[in-house]
Amino acid sequence: MQVPSDRRDIFGRRLSETVQKTIAADSRKIQVKPLPTEGKPATFTGAVGSFQFSVNTNKTSLDATESLEATVRVSGNGNLKLFQLPKLETPGSLEVYEPEHLENVKTNANGMYGSITDTYTIVPQLKGKYPISPVVFSYFDVNSESYKTLRSDELLINVENGPTQVASASSSTENGVVKQNVPTEKKQFRYLKLSPDLQEKNEVPFFKSVLFWVLLLVPFLAIPLAILFGKKREARANDVEGRKLRKADKLAKKYLSEAKKNLGDQQRFYDSLERALHNYLKAKLSIKTGEMSKEKIKDLLDNRGASSENNLAFIQLLESCEFARYTPASKTSMQQDYDKAVSVIAGLDKQI
Repeated sequence: MQVPSDRRDIFGRRLSETVQKTIAADSRKIQVKPLPTEGKPATFTGAVGSFQFSVNTNKTSLDATESLEATVRVSGNGNLKLFQLPKLETPGSLEVYEPEHLENVKTNANGMYGSITDTYTIVPQLKGKYPISPVVFSYFDVNSESYKTLRSDELLINVENGPTQVASASSSTENGVVKQNVPTEKKQFRYLKLSPDLQEKNEVPFFKSVLFWVLLLVPFLAIPLAILFGKKREARANDVEGRKLRKADKLAKKYLSEAKKNLGDQQRFYDSLERALHNYLKAKLSIKTGEMSKEKIKDLLDNRGASSENNLAFIQLLESCEFARYTPASKTSMQQDYDKAVSVIAGLDKQI
């Protein structure tokens, strides 16, 4: 909290300083009701809340070997980070890449809200019309206290130009999936040389030219530079503590660069800072987002050899990110939390 101090600026105005005050709330008991087993659909994967579901493509008509994007999106309020989106089922003649997962989730006093999206890149190989089956998404609605199932519309991809599908006799079956051979064009040029080896009639020969002597002398001039560079590199490699410090500082700046950009904007700064702390734990401790409780984080850091001071400071930073959702913070406090995060991450990286 900011309190007036005994110091004043050059204009006589009283300066403030940041002090810590500990207050305690009464204990609370939270009753967690189990999800009902009656009526639970087979497609239910743990989504609880109030959601909207959609499946869309950025185009429905294209040529073979062109690409399109199909988006599976869930938005609303609920445990958005604690369940998986349903998979997109496509015909075998469509080449589908691993989806790009995007989370736009925020948290306030009412819980999580926002959206999660899986974006698939699809490349058709043959001419034809390809239906994409409806995708089913089930969730438990907290308002009606019942399971609900949402179903997307069937999508039809029209591939207008490209090689046609070969006869069924040339297809092969592997693990129940039919794979079609893609025919090539009968009339096509191969190994066509595009650039001739013509030489100018009055071209100056390379031997004993200026470029020849430069290339000949450069290796001898580079020997002293290589020796100097090698000595500096050896000295740098022997500096074990310096190397650890540089590595730790680089890692801290990598995770905290986004938070530094948002200094002054309280909500975006603490969202970025909390995300940086969580990403650091994922990288160093191989822990998932759903498993990040303060008790488990403290135990993992203790087991990995982190000091009690750094362990406590890391937990306090997580608490500061939580408090910032409900209480205002000055730019001075944000700068202090940022400097503290840089120091804590650098210290933990050297210890674990």
